[in-house]
Amino acid sequence: MTFVTVTAALLLALGDGAAPAKPPGPGSPPTSASPSAKDPAALKLLRRMCDRLQAAKTFTVRGRVSLELPVADGTLATFFNEYDTAVRRPDGLAAHRVGDLHDFRFAYDGKTMTVFVSGTGRWGTTAAPPTLDAMLPVAGEEGGLNMPFDEFLVADPCAAIMAGAREVVVTRPATIRGKKVEHLVLSGPRIRIEYWIDPATALPARALVVYVDEPQQPHFQADVAEWRIDPKLPASTFSLPRPKGATQVEFRQAAGEFQ
Repeated sequence: MTFVTVTAALLLALGDGAAPAKPPGPGSPPTSASPSAKDPAALKLLRRMCDRLQAAKTFTVRGRVSLELPVADGTLATFFNEYDTAVRRPDGLAAHRVGDLHDFRFAYDGKTMTVFVSGTGRWGTTAAPPTLDAMLPVAGEEGGLNMPFDEFLVADPCAAIMAGAREVVVTRPATIRGKKVEHLVLSGPRIRIEYWIDPATALPARALVVYVDEPQQPHFQADVAEWRIDPKLPASTFSLPRPKGATQVEFRQAAGEFQ
């Protein structure tokens, strides 16, 4: 909403629509249907990233995203946005996106989910389930808010990440902003996911999704400028009161400004 946004369209079942597996215990390897297609070194790297995210009670992440969307005659164009996301497990999410697409804010506090689009002045809110895992699919159903990289938000990141993966490999290391990072690639019938993971923190410095089942294979990429793990976040972080002058509309109408 990633945003990473935080946001965006990886819902709980990545790749093939299957439900996430039962959460494995910390330190256990991710489950897979075809172990021979999964590099043990890649699984170890992925598990370390998942454990780091799963253990965080709160976190914030900010950076820049790019995504490809169809324009006019269906040709893909790339749009860039800055994002800022805050998470409180199990029941808090706040995200802000600004850039080429609509300035878009989203907030969830365990009881309601709310959106505000400053460019149109539209504000909408609706009741929501009590956990992030339950809220994310409802946000998709009721508002079309399918948030890329929401596998970082759920209670069991690895179960979400591995749901549609057929192959998992580590390729050659890369360099991002002068830092050496590990490069992990997951492939499935619908999407390819790549993570560039900082070995010092076990957190992704970059993430990429390519929708390989689409004819044009559009991409969504998030570059991370900063992670903060377990910061103190006041309850107000996850509220979005109606701004002065904003027009209240149905949640679906306001959420429809998100792409």
